[in-house]
Order: sequence, then structure tokens, then C-alpha cells
Amino acid sequence: MKYPRRIAVRVLTRVLSDFETLDEALAQFSSELSSPEVAWLQEVCSGALRWKGRLDFLIDSVADRKKPSGWLRKILLLSAYQLVVQDRVSVGAVVSETVDEVKQRDGVAPSRFANACLRKIAAQGKAWRDLEFPTPSDPLSAQAIAWSGLPSWIWTRLVRDYGLEWARAYAQASLERPKLWIRSRYPNWEVSWVGSGPIPCSWQALEGGAIAEKDGFKEGEFFVQDITSQVLVHEVSEELKKYDFQGRAIQGLDLCAAPGGKAVGMAWSGVDMTATDISSSRLSLLTQTVQRTQADVKVIAWSELQSLSPRDFVWVDAPCTGSGILRRHPDVRWLKGEKELSSLLMEQSQALKQGLSLVHSGGFLLYSVCSVLSEEGLGQIQKAGLEAYVLKKWVLAPHLGYGGDGFSAFLLRKP
Repeated sequence: MKYPRRIAVRVLTRVLSDFETLDEALAQFSSELSSPEVAWLQEVCSGALRWKGRLDFLIDSVADRKKPSGWLRKILLLSAYQLVVQDRVSVGAVVSETVDEVKQRDGVAPSRFANACLRKIAAQGKAWRDLEFPTPSDPLSAQAIAWSGLPSWIWTRLVRDYGLEWARAYAQASLERPKLWIRSRYPNWEVSWVGSGPIPCSWQALEGGAIAEKDGFKEGEFFVQDITSQVLVHEVSEELKKYDFQGRAIQGLDLCAAPGGKAVGMAWSGVDMTATDISSSRLSLLTQTVQRTQADVKVIAWSELQSLSPRDFVWVDAPCTGSGILRRHPDVRWLKGEKELSSLLMEQSQALKQGLSLVHSGGFLLYSVCSVLSEEGLGQIQKAGLEAYVLKKWVLAPHLGYGGDGFSAFLLRKP
């Protein structure tokens, strides 16, 4: 089977040059391809984006004085990912197919250059996959940043916030492919394609294929949710149960709810949930999730918030850089830059303030971001003067605990 390398380059171009999400870029071409081709495209493009920082450094090191750019660099990036990271890949096939594509598009001389680069990369592949952190070295050197595979501004902040060892472990774990986790309605759920997870109602998918075609999907028995989000739902709901709500169900609100997993999970844990989202398109996704799972969640429009009575519990999952989900969504590494951070910090501050205004005195608020950057987590709590009211906090990451996505979360009680 000859794989669609030219389409893969077009996908990378849409992400890296046009700043589309990987999902959006893949959707442009999926209808043109067979199922095996789509699976290959997804794997190679996401993997190349996940490893791009380290692979860029490798490509430049084997290219001597001539640094490839544009279309040529992107096709070399895709092939380098296969040669360095993928198991059971045919080196000869990868090199041959890539060189043929370059020759057809750009001519003989560039194809010879590509061949020389890829042969060197193939010879060094295992060493670069298992590359040791450069020591002794300045942790903020170009070599250290390239090793991490992260944008320099994220790597710099991780080293500052947590120290070098934590940052190294996070970067290394973020190069791995994430597991697919499932949240079911009942703890004794029995289907053949999952294995039990570490907390009640959590399961790890043991086989691939379209989720919508799996047993239980149409019946609303489960939804896809990373283990980190499941842990937060479970531990927050258990924490709330310690308090006296005078024998009635906890009245909860998910303020940034789409696509709906948090709200449904809280409802399945016994909380009387209302949910909304400021984005109309995402509100539609939320509605679809609630309807399919038949969860007892009331979906309201954003404009209806002003008429709500104060809640016992509000979850604010604020917009953020996504620094915690770089493994699952590798395009995020390159779609958001340091320049977006200041506007996101303002949005987070506003969301936290709004969420707190919707909680009655003595009620509870969970502030979370799918980021591990302190500015977006603890920094927001401190800036709002709320640190004294924090009951419990979480910093979750792929190299810690259950190995899920990275999150910062704070459960506080409103005075």
C-alpha cells in the first residue's frame, strides 16, 4: 500500500502555516481516503507534531549547512517521525517513497538531498528516540529545548514553575501516545473491548476502531473521557458528599461544559447538574452528549445564566493554553503561542469571577484548566485573593499518578 504522503504534507501545512486544528485539517481530506489511509494519516501527522521539536533539531543536524524549509521540510519531518519513532517500519519503503515524491515535485537534486538526509536519520533513529537529556547543559539552551520537543516558552515556564527534573519527566511523557479512556454509567459495565480502570466506572479501551460503532455507544452507556478528567469528577463529587446539603441533591452548574463529559460525569455521580457554554457550536456538542447519554443534565443557553439562582457547586473549566494536553492534542504545541497567554489570563480571571458570583455563600467552586502552567492555575487563585479558601488542589500530568492529561484544579468554598 502506498501511503498518501502529499496529503500528509498538506495537513501539516494547514496546522503549522494556516493555524487550523489537526482535527479540522484531517477532516478536509478524510472523505478522499480509505479507512487504512485515514488511520495512517492520523498517526503520522499527530506523531510528527508531537515529536516536531526534537525532529527539527535532528533534520538540521544531518542537513549540514543547507537547512530544508517549506514543503521539503514537512515531508522530511513526516518521514523522520516514521524512521525514529514508529516500530516495524520499513526503512527502505519510507526512504524510497519520500524520495520519489520529492523527485516528482522538485526534481533530481532535492531528491538526492532528501535521500542523504533520510539515510543519516535512519542510521541514528534509535539514538534520537532514546536521546538522553544534554548534560552538563544550561536547561534553557537550544539543545535542551530541542530535546524536550516543546515550544521554548512552555519549556521555560515548566522549568521555572517546577524545576528541571519535573519538566524533563513531563516533556518525555508528552512524547508518548496517550491511552484511550472510557467513562461508563455503571461500575459493573461488561463489554469485551475495555479493561477496568483505576477508579469506579473508568475503563481503558483495549482495541481501536470507530467509537460510535462500539457496543453501548448508541445506548448512551459511556463516553470518551481522559482519566484525569474522570479523577477530577470522582474526587470532587466524593469531596462534596462530605458536606451537609440538608438531605437534598447538590445543585451544580458546569459553566464551560462542552463537550459535556464533566457535566454528565457529575450527574452520574449524583449531582443535580445544569450546564452551558458560551460558544453556540460547542453548546450543540454539549446537547448531543447529554441526549445520547440520557443524563439528568439541564442544558441552558448562556443568556439564561442571569436568571439562575445561586448554586451549591459551580465548575469553571476555563479557556487556557492547553499546555496539559500536548500529548493528546499535539497540534496545540504549535497553534498557541506566548502572545495568546495574556488574553487567556484575562479570560480566566473573568470566568473565575463569574463562576464565584453564581455560588451562594458557603457553596463550592472548582476552578480548573487543562494546563500545568502556574500562571493559569495557582496564579489565578492568588490574584483573586482566594488561596485561603482552597479546600483541595490538584496538579495532574502524564508523568504523575494515573498518567492522564495535565490539569490544574482548585476546589474552594465561598466565604
